[in-house]
Amino acid sequence: MFSKNNLCYNTSMSILNPLPELLSFASLAPLLLRVVIGVYFLEQLSTIIHTKCIRKKNVEIRNIFKYLIVVETLSAIAIIIGFFTQIAVLILIITTTINLVLEQKTKKIRKAKLQLYIFIFAILFSLLVMGAGFFSIDLPL
Repeated sequence: MFSKNNLCYNTSMSILNPLPELLSFASLAPLLLRVVIGVYFLEQLSTIIHTKCIRKKNVEIRNIFKYLIVVETLSAIAIIIGFFTQIAVLILIITTTINLVLEQKTKKIRKAKLQLYIFIFAILFSLLVMGAGFFSIDLPL
């Protein structure tokens, strides 16, 4: 039927993209991801402060939540401005994993909430691998 000589191969390894001009904006993707995940964590922290920290009667648990809130707030701000982005992403991955495990232990997690966690982890892991991108304080390694 077909031999190797008759098949169409991309031997020059050029990019087969219908809109190659848009590839020049590829380095803006980490900036967009940084802002989205940072604003999400800052918005989420306001609800956590009211629901978890205020209701706790135990002073030690309340202090632990206060420290976690401070760490997550500083990490979210660092991600937004692009300062120590990969370290802040690692901290948020750890705290998000802890939150996911605690939610699964205390109650049955809904499918929509699990999908949200999957998106959060996807954004955080992509920032961990790609780095901070444009308009950041971090220097590319």
